[in-house]
Amino acid sequence: MSNFTLSTLSNLCLVTDSDLRRSQQEASLTREEQACFEDTKAVLDTVRFSPRAATLRLIFDYAASKPEKP
Repeated sequence: MSNFTLSTLSNLCLVTDSDLRRSQQEASLTREEQACFEDTKAVLDTVRFSPRAATLRLIFDYAASKPEKP
């Protein structure tokens, strides 16, 4: 049994708008991190996804079985 008396939600309520703005400003990347981020983003842009025919068939069958909303 825990001895912790404050709920997690009560801790979340202690965060103010100015705290959020300050943490966003501190979250800037260094040059090296920015370069790695750009490299990763460029590589991810080259990734292509093509689902298997069986997967597409299941998706379309599922969509066809759903009633249309007016």
